[in-house]
Amino acid sequence: MKRLAYFLFLLPLPLTTVSASDQHAGGEILTNGIFITPRDLATNNVTEQATTDDLNTLVVNLDDQVLVTRQGVEQRYTFGTLSGYYKDGYRYRAFGKKSIFKTSGYYKVLDDAGLIIYSKRSVNHKTGGKTFYYYSTGWEMPVRKLTRQNLKEDFSTDPVFVDAATSTLQGQVFLTEKNGHMLINDLYLSRTK
Repeated sequence: MKRLAYFLFLLPLPLTTVSASDQHAGGEILTNGIFITPRDLATNNVTEQATTDDLNTLVVNLDDQVLVTRQGVEQRYTFGTLSGYYKDGYRYRAFGKKSIFKTSGYYKVLDDAGLIIYSKRSVNHKTGGKTFYYYSTGWEMPVRKLTRQNLKEDFSTDPVFVDAATSTLQGQVFLTEKNGHMLINDLYLSRTK
């Protein structure tokens, strides 16, 4: 038996390598791609999807240009030509118009069970930036900052929801998951029952 074990040890084994940047801690293989239309974004219909590796990457630069590399060939998409992109298990929605006084860019989709909840990190050279949270009532509706005032405006006919949702905003409790989605969406979905 020892001879068989020694013999098996000497046999060459096929090696499969996946770099650490190619998968999540849970072993999920990372992929990336783009969304051409709002419907593609809503239905998670990724175009040009590929495994993230040295020859297939997706990078968003400071000008919000999406740089997609496929088999080592790079293609650039200027802001406004795509509805969004997919990277490492998350969808990102393009929203806004490039302007000095307007907020625009790619918003990370956190939950779309009712309201569509997004996050976006602001960049600040002194503090390193901060993450802000946003929402929209549909894929083609405006992205609005998740504040009590905006909720009051958008849901003026439902003050019970506004009060409940506002209490979840304090301390960012709305990020807590319940029933498979964020607490604020649980409140949003339960208001129609």
